[in-house]
Amino acid sequence: MSDWIEGTKPRYLECIYETSTDFDLEELGIDWDKVDDYYVKYGSLTVKFKDGTTQDYDGDEGEIDYKWAVRENIFDEGWTLVEGLNWWRIKNGISWEKLWAI
Repeated sequence: MSDWIEGTKPRYLECIYETSTDFDLEELGIDWDKVDDYYVKYGSLTVKFKDGTTQDYDGDEGEIDYKWAVRENIFDEGWTLVEGLNWWRIKNGISWEKLWAI
């Protein structure tokens, strides 16, 4: 006999990891004084220069560190956060790493 209300038993554990994409402006030949605007989408930097030209640049993608997730979520079969298993870590910003002091 389970203590879970039907449909609320944990089924999925989602682990969120962070990575980075870096753009060395000097290496790319970008003079920030000449930049009018920019945006990054899908890991690609698009720069609009003050002279009206636009240029796209690829960045250096960092490696994902799978040692520690930055966030973990526990969901039930309907992908709803399981009450009582997520709130205390989310509310307090506590990761498993901090919790276990590793």
